Amino acid sequence: MLSIRPVSRLASILSVIFIAMVSLSLQAAIAEKPEQTELPQPTRGQLPGDVVRIVIEALAQNDQPYADAGIATTFAFASPANKVNTGPLLKFTQMVRTPAYGIMIDHVEHEFSEVVLMGVQAYQMVKVRALSGAEAVFAFRLSQQQGGEFDGMWMTDAVWPVANADIPEQAF
Repeated sequence: MLSIRPVSRLASILSVIFIAMVSLSLQAAIAEKPEQTELPQPTRGQLPGDVVRIVIEALAQNDQPYADAGIATTFAFASPANKVNTGPLLKFTQMVRTPAYGIMIDHVEHEFSEVVLMGVQAYQMVKVRALSGAEAVFAFRLSQQQGGEFDGMWMTDAVWPVANADIPEQAF
């Protein structure tokens, strides 16, 4: 007759090994994200064009100073209302990595349109080119926050891909 104990003991040993491996993986992930590294954050002195430039340049070097730091910077500049729909950071990261937005990650070239300012809202388009040569244009909608911890700061409310037919010739 077979004994259940050896199987149970093997399962316990495998569980301990698995937990140890997960722990080591987490420690390695934390080591790749140095605590002293501060990413750009919104401030009252930044204009809408500054915010878009910071985000686009961070995405162009997404893995500097650590993996997905560019996406984390982009999330830091998302308005509180935007974060309600796109957060937390893990969900936001998955969204940015979709085909609709993924071209922005590690792109090799970008070009900015003029900022269109309308009171406490601003719009700007950005053309990005991937290493493969593929290009895409994105529209950014920003708002100057009213009240709360981000009062007076320009933050991103939405970003969406723009079809070529919808881009005015003089935009770039």
